[in-house]
Amino acid sequence: MKRRDFLRLAGLAAAGLAAAPLRAQPARRPPNIVYILADDMGWGDVSCNNPSGKIPTPHIDALARDGIRFTAAYAGSAACTPTRYGLMTGRHCWRTRQRAGVLRGFSPPLVERGRLTLPALLKAHGYATAMFGKWHLGMTYATTDGKKPSHLDNPTNIDWSKPLRDTPLDYGFDRFYGTAASLDLPPYGWIDGRAFVKPCTVTGTLHKCVGPMQPGIRAEDALPTIADKTAAYIRSRKGDPDPFFVYVALTAPHEPLAPDAAHRGKSPLGPYGDLCIQVDDTVGQILDALRDAGHDADTWVLFAADNGCSRLIDVKGMARQGHLVSGGFRGYKAEIYEGGDRVPYVMRWPGAIAPGQVSDERVCLTDLLATCAELLGAELPRDAAEDSVSNLPLLLGRPYAKPLRDVIIHHSADGSLGITQGRWKLECCKGTGGWVDRYGGKDPKKLPPVQLYDIAADPAETTNLQARHPEIVKALRERLRRIEASGRTRP
Repeated sequence: MKRRDFLRLAGLAAAGLAAAPLRAQPARRPPNIVYILADDMGWGDVSCNNPSGKIPTPHIDALARDGIRFTAAYAGSAACTPTRYGLMTGRHCWRTRQRAGVLRGFSPPLVERGRLTLPALLKAHGYATAMFGKWHLGMTYATTDGKKPSHLDNPTNIDWSKPLRDTPLDYGFDRFYGTAASLDLPPYGWIDGRAFVKPCTVTGTLHKCVGPMQPGIRAEDALPTIADKTAAYIRSRKGDPDPFFVYVALTAPHEPLAPDAAHRGKSPLGPYGDLCIQVDDTVGQILDALRDAGHDADTWVLFAADNGCSRLIDVKGMARQGHLVSGGFRGYKAEIYEGGDRVPYVMRWPGAIAPGQVSDERVCLTDLLATCAELLGAELPRDAAEDSVSNLPLLLGRPYAKPLRDVIIHHSADGSLGITQGRWKLECCKGTGGWVDRYGGKDPKKLPPVQLYDIAADPAETTNLQARHPEIVKALRERLRRIEASGRTRP
C-alpha cells in the first residue's frame, strides 16, 4: 500500500467513517498485521538496542532499520500473564482479579466474556485472525466429575476427550494452535482450536512442575512448531484480498532453556543466548513467509517482548562476558525497575512508517488496540481499552502537540504499582516488587516505603530521591490513586 493511499485511509478514519466500505476499494485496503511477542527477552538482548552485547539479532535489527525502534516501550507489566491481558484488551491487568502473579496452565479464563479484544475488533472489520503459540490467559477444562480441576498443576479429573472452552477462538481468533501456558507449567501439550492434539495421558515435566503431558512432547520442538504453523498460515493467504492478523506468541527465551539442535552452541552465553538467536531466526522465517506469499509490502510487522529477562537465568555470568540483558537498566523480569517492563519494540510498515526511525516517546504494549481502532475508524466503547492510547500519529509522522502518553503505569509481579510522569518515576514498594531477592539483600525495615527516581538524569535508578522531594511523591501518589479509582488512563 502506498503511503498516500494509507494517509488518505487514516484521514477517512479520523472523520469517523466505518471500515467496511473501505474494504471494497483495494487501493485503501488496511494492512495485514503480524505481531510477534517473545517471552522473557530483555531490552539488551536485541542487538539494535545493545550493539555491545553478545547476541546477534539481524532479523529483528532489519525490522528496526526498515521501520521504527522504540527505546522507551513498556510491556504493561513485568510478568507475562498481565502483559498478555493488556495486549489483548487494552486494559491493565491489575484492574482484574490477577493483581499479583501469573496464571497456571489449568487456571480459569482471565479475559472477561463480552470484553472487546484486539482480535475481535479486527475480525469485525474484515480481518482473518490467527494465533500460534503461548496463550497463558486461562481456559475452561471439561472434567469427569463436573468440578474444577482437582489440582493446580496435576489434576486427576480432566476429561481429555471433551473440547476446551474459553480458548482464543472464544475471544476473536479464527484459528489457534499453541499451548495453554508457559513450557514450565502443565499441561504440556499442543492445542489445536478447542482440543488437545493428543490426550495428556503421561505424567512428567518439561522444566519445573509435574503434571499431565502428551507422549513424546519436547521443549526444543516448541519454537520450530510455532514457526512452521505461522509460516504455513501466512503462505496460505497468498492472493487473498482480505487482510489478516497473526499473533505469534513465542515460548522463548523463557525457561526451559532448550534450543533446538540447529541452534545449540551458537552463542558464547550458553543456552539462553542460543534461544535468543533462535527467536531471531524465527522472526526471519516469518518474514520469509510474508515475502513468499507476496505480502511483505502490505504487512505491518511488530516485534516485542512481554517483560525482561529473568534474574534466575545466569545474568551475572553473562554480564561478566560483556552482555547486559537489561542493557544497563536496573532490574529484571517481575521487578518494578526498568529492566522488568522496558522491553524491545520494533516495527516495520512499508509505505506508512518511514524507515530508520528511533523514537524515545514512551509507549505501552496495551496501546495496540486503540492504535488499530484509530486506523480502522472504529470508535471504542467507553468500557473497552481503558488504558490504551493510539500511537498512530507517531507511527505516521503526523504532528502532535504533547506526548501521546501522559503517564506510564508500572506493575510488578507482587502487585506493586509505580508511575512515571515526565522525568519522575515513583515506585510504591520498598524493594524490587519481584519474586526473587525482593529487597536486594537489604533489611526491609531500613528501607523507605517508596522509591523516587529522576529517570531522565538517572535511568539506571541508582539514587532514591523520595526524602528530598516529598511534594513530588505526594503528587504522583495522588495521580496514581486517581487512575486506580477512575478505572482508566485513556480519556
